[in-house]
Amino acid sequence: MKASATFKRLISIVLCMALSCTVITACNKGDDMFPSISSDTASTDPSESAGETSTAGSESEIRQLKVALPYSELTIQCLVAMMYSKNNGLWDSTETGLTIDTAFLSNVATNYVVTNIGSGNTGANLETIRNWKASNEMPDLFLAQDSESAWKAGFTASLNDSVSDNKYLNVQQIYSDALTADSDEGVFYGIPHYCSAQVLIGNPEFIPSKIGKLQTRNNTEELKKYLKSIKNEYSCTPLASGYELVPYLGSAFNNDKQTSYMVNAEYSKDKEASKHIVNNSISYVRDLYSSGLSQDLYSGADPVYSRKAALWVDSSANIKGWSDYYGEKLYFLHLPCKDVTNPGIPYLSTYSLCVAKESLNTDFAAEFAAFISYDPDALLLIYRLEEMTGFMPLTRNEAVWDLVSGDKLFGHMTSDFRQVMDNAVYCPESFDSKLYASTNEYMADHVRRNDDFDPEKCYG
Repeated sequence: MKASATFKRLISIVLCMALSCTVITACNKGDDMFPSISSDTASTDPSESAGETSTAGSESEIRQLKVALPYSELTIQCLVAMMYSKNNGLWDSTETGLTIDTAFLSNVATNYVVTNIGSGNTGANLETIRNWKASNEMPDLFLAQDSESAWKAGFTASLNDSVSDNKYLNVQQIYSDALTADSDEGVFYGIPHYCSAQVLIGNPEFIPSKIGKLQTRNNTEELKKYLKSIKNEYSCTPLASGYELVPYLGSAFNNDKQTSYMVNAEYSKDKEASKHIVNNSISYVRDLYSSGLSQDLYSGADPVYSRKAALWVDSSANIKGWSDYYGEKLYFLHLPCKDVTNPGIPYLSTYSLCVAKESLNTDFAAEFAAFISYDPDALLLIYRLEEMTGFMPLTRNEAVWDLVSGDKLFGHMTSDFRQVMDNAVYCPESFDSKLYASTNEYMADHVRRNDDFDPEKCYG
């Protein structure tokens, strides 16, 4: 298995260990920014739905949840207080998630009780979920690293009944393709919480002095010329582990059209046309290897860890870790298109909130998941209080995107992604996914050989 995969796993483990287990009782305040869910495009006055989710006896009935979320005790206290307030008509509409006093929220009394056992920013993998199950510690609600795998393994509940009339899942405020990605033949098993994007990460030590840094948006030929300039000037690996780029090049070699991860969806419909796209992608990367523009090792070591790589492919979920490791300001490039004037096809991975199959609080868990994922004040609070560099929201709300785009390290890239979210391809980014694992393992060997592409081996 490749070294970068190990690094990704280590990041998740470290983040999980860093989060302490906390017991949280929430607080008090309420107003709605989202109307009820609807299947049409008609708008609803937010004031009409205020307090809709309150139930009879909600003032006295204790509502409890055990959750596994990557947030601090303060953040969760405030989120629960905010939801309670909005559900019960107590929210001051002049406040927002950016302005509300956290000390005030922390002291509001509610009948919601939330216990957080913590998770990493990329969520729980199957091993963690199995351990919860085995030790009888399964949370009602958890952030999943790969929601599809959790669903197929039988750990998660269907959310159709719980979210069918949820006011936060408004079609005008969410990216519906992200929600659909968390479904299986009409059954919804997760609520997308946020996402990361595949990008090229650049080491500033190896920028060609004559031409300078490559523009953020570039095409396949410009990228190749840039790598050649790096090779001519520096003793380094221009692009580390180029095979990792292959699964995300389908759009570039399909006339810059929205094309699935590793073209697997298109392959099920038209095998020959899809093989042509894949072979062109593989040929492009094979040429990088044969030209000395890409390699996996440098003097026996992974070039990224030894800081001898000029560029490498990775998820934006890991850029904060890379930035800390390098101790310098990295730069970022979008995946190349065929035509640089194309607005771009972002390849995104979602981290979704799932409700445990055995939970006795499915409706409350789903309501809380939808609230913290799509209520704009909840999101403003999260991005205000937490370290969220590299992660992007899945709401269309402008205030949320404005805040996220202000991130010093990744904000300029976020601004670009904001413009093309409707073009997004949603793809796996976890070795719990059989497709992701088999593709990476197959490509690691295949691009350095001359044999024909074997879809069965690649797609597993």
